[in-house]
Amino acid sequence: MKKVDQMIPWLNHCRKRAVVIFEGNDDVFIEILIRLPIKSLLKCKCVCKWWRHLISDPFFIRKYSLRNPHHRVSGFYLQKFLLLQLYSELKFIAFDGQNEAAPQPSLSFIEDERGVCIQHSCNGLLICSSFRCHEEDRIYYICKPTTKQYFPLPRVECKTVICINIAFDPNKSPNYSMICICDSKVSAYHRQIKIYNSDTGSWRVSGNPFFASDDMLFNRGVFWNGALHWVGRGDLSLRFDVEREVLVRMPMPPIHEGWVERRLGYFGESGGHLYLIEIYGPNTAAFDVMEMNRDYSGWFVKYHVNLNEVAGEYPAMLRENVQEIHRFVFSIMHMIHRGVGKKEETLMVLHIPGKFISYNLMDQTFKDLRDISDDLLSLGLEYSWEGVHPYTNTLSYI
Repeated sequence: MKKVDQMIPWLNHCRKRAVVIFEGNDDVFIEILIRLPIKSLLKCKCVCKWWRHLISDPFFIRKYSLRNPHHRVSGFYLQKFLLLQLYSELKFIAFDGQNEAAPQPSLSFIEDERGVCIQHSCNGLLICSSFRCHEEDRIYYICKPTTKQYFPLPRVECKTVICINIAFDPNKSPNYSMICICDSKVSAYHRQIKIYNSDTGSWRVSGNPFFASDDMLFNRGVFWNGALHWVGRGDLSLRFDVEREVLVRMPMPPIHEGWVERRLGYFGESGGHLYLIEIYGPNTAAFDVMEMNRDYSGWFVKYHVNLNEVAGEYPAMLRENVQEIHRFVFSIMHMIHRGVGKKEETLMVLHIPGKFISYNLMDQTFKDLRDISDDLLSLGLEYSWEGVHPYTNTLSYI
């Protein structure tokens, strides 16, 4: 069978004949288009106005997303900031088998004389902002790297923007919302939610000001089950139902006895599952992966993990002559839950000195994902889940 990309020139050559055959029968042609890989589909947009119109239609986008859910996981962005560079240096780490869905790791198509950096990501959309500037001059952008589309968001009417998170589910709607957490006049510890909807194109206030301490990780909001979720290093964690615009506390496991704050190792979503990892020690290589019940009744232990065997294979993970809690050198970057044929598997992407590795939580096997000793660690930088921006190469337009 010919590869799909090799068929594109043939499709272009037969365009005039295709128009005659399929003109007036969009349904038949849509059934052909939804079977193409996403990169090939985007190339088809350039063939003619008719194809571009079909592929850009919200009905087609929803139909394509429902038929191609495997595009939901492609990899994640990492960025580092160099003193003399205007743009942050981006790396895209593609998961196994997802190189076809990997975007170009560059935001230089966004025209901002101060440079830009990523603030948040959700299902193929990025929130970026001006980089080297004062807060009052900062511009926020919504962008789609694979199509190089972007536009600046209207300015939020507030003194301080704490964060802006995206809420977007392409399987339900082509529209997206952005949730801004900003300061409130009530007190220094109160916050206000403001919402931007893509169909209205403007910001509006949602609900009353609410109390939130400084240990809340608002910049790391996770969209799952129709809501944005924020965890904190203390007792408070929150869930915001985007459709109903209701903010409630999210149940959390108790902080381990003897610790004054939550030791977060990872918090994120993959394949319809919300995961939480806390690592307290003294043996930090042994910990549990917890998953939230879909009805929010609480967390349950999904996997027990022990990375001692991994450390035996990668000696760079071990420090000598230090306390046991500092002995293992690794960080959890991202969880991947995906279908493999008729089965499912859950992987954990780990960053260890000089490498990314994938660890299979079901059979405890592991392998190299990417060697990074020549670039990301050249400045001695270490990365964690808080600096990861998951990316989904879905068919969507802004």
